Amino acid sequence: MMDAPNLHIRAAEPGDAKALTAMANLPGVRHGTLRLPFDPQSRIERRLAADSGNHFLVGVIEAGSVREIVAHAGLMPCKRRRAHVGEVLLIVHDDHVGKGYGTAMFRALLDLADNWLGLRRLELDVNVGNHAAIRLYERHGFEVEGTKRQDGIGPARHPE
Repeated sequence: MMDAPNLHIRAAEPGDAKALTAMANLPGVRHGTLRLPFDPQSRIERRLAADSGNHFLVGVIEAGSVREIVAHAGLMPCKRRRAHVGEVLLIVHDDHVGKGYGTAMFRALLDLADNWLGLRRLELDVNVGNHAAIRLYERHGFEVEGTKRQDGIGPARHPE
C-alpha cells in the first residue's frame, strides 16, 4: 500500500454528485453494505446541498488533464446528548482499492474529528465480511463493539 501522494482531498461540492453517484453504484462499493443498487443522483445531490453540519470529502487524482474522484468520505456529528459522537462514511472506487486512498481519506476524517470538531467518539457500521475495511479501521484504533446478527438480510431469492 502506498501513501497516496497524488491524492488531493477537498470538501465535496454539489457538482461532484454525478461522479459520486456513479462510484456509489459500483458493485465493489455496494458489496457487503446495505446500499441499494441504482442509487439516484438526486439523493446524493440533496446530501451535498444540505447545510446539516455534516462534513463530506472527496479524494481526487489527476492524470494529465483528467481529474477523477476515487474516494468519498463523510463525518456526520450526532446531535444533542450525542454531540460528542460522529458517524463515519468511507468508500473507494472499485478501480482504486488498495492504493492507500482509503487510508488517506480516513486520516483526514480523524484529523477533522480530533483537531477541529472536538469529537470524542467515532462510530461506523461495517459488514463482517468487509475484511479490508475492518483492517483499516482497526489499524486506526477502532474496536469491534458488537455484531448485529441478521441485521441486513441479502436479496430475496426468487424461483426461476
